[in-house]
Amino acid sequence: MPQVSLRINSERLDVIDRAAEIRGISRTEFVLRSSEAAAIEILNERPVIALDDETWEDFIVALDTPVAPSRAVKKRYARQPQWER
Repeated sequence: MPQVSLRINSERLDVIDRAAEIRGISRTEFVLRSSEAAAIEILNERPVIALDDETWEDFIVALDTPVAPSRAVKKRYARQPQWER
């Protein structure tokens, strides 16, 4: 089984030990649970979208296809900026 070694100062270790004691678990279990929870949180910040080949191709086509501007967009771009009036 793979192992992880940490160099940690005594103040941090004391904090970890106190928290682990409150939870009623070992230092190792506390560090594992905490680091796993942090890792999952970070991974969830970047959602993964899985697409099959056909859907992927449709997605790429949609990205590459220009969208015609709406009437409201055309009107906004046709206006003269305030600083030029």
